Amino acid sequence: MNDRHPVLGEDIPLKAGTKVRYDGLKNSGCGDPEYGIVIHCWRDEELQIYDCLIAFFGSSFPNGLPEERPYILRYASINLTVVK
Repeated sequence: MNDRHPVLGEDIPLKAGTKVRYDGLKNSGCGDPEYGIVIHCWRDEELQIYDCLIAFFGSSFPNGLPEERPYILRYASINLTVVK
């Protein structure tokens, strides 16, 4: 079993508070995976995808309160890996 969505590549809504990983930088050879937490996810009817706002912490999740303020980015849920 993989750690992606229940069906690989399935476009599904993610609940606020879900821990995720974005591998796009790693897959393109431009950097390491980024780890974050879903803030909000909604259906974008124009694009026909679930769109999410993610609070990213960088290359790992913080232990307790983060030392720096997370940065907020927007990604389609299909591009995110759920971290357990």
